Amino acid sequence: YSSAASDVYKRQGTVNPFTDVKPGTYYADAVLWAVKEDVTKGTTTTFSPNDNCTRAQIVTFIWRALAE
Repeated sequence: YSSAASDVYKRQGTVNPFTDVKPGTYYADAVLWAVKEDVTKGTTTTFSPNDNCTRAQIVTFIWRALAE
């Protein structure tokens, strides 16, 4: 998943809006892809990568990712 998201991100030129998602972390490209695709918007100026997701958040991510 992350390598596919990484490829999409690199082609799109998305700007990182989050202070806590550092370039080069294993999830950075996937996070930026998810933001670009409106799957998530993070939590204000942070993404909170170390927080746990609720079931509701996970369902919302999946719903948005599969939307056409």
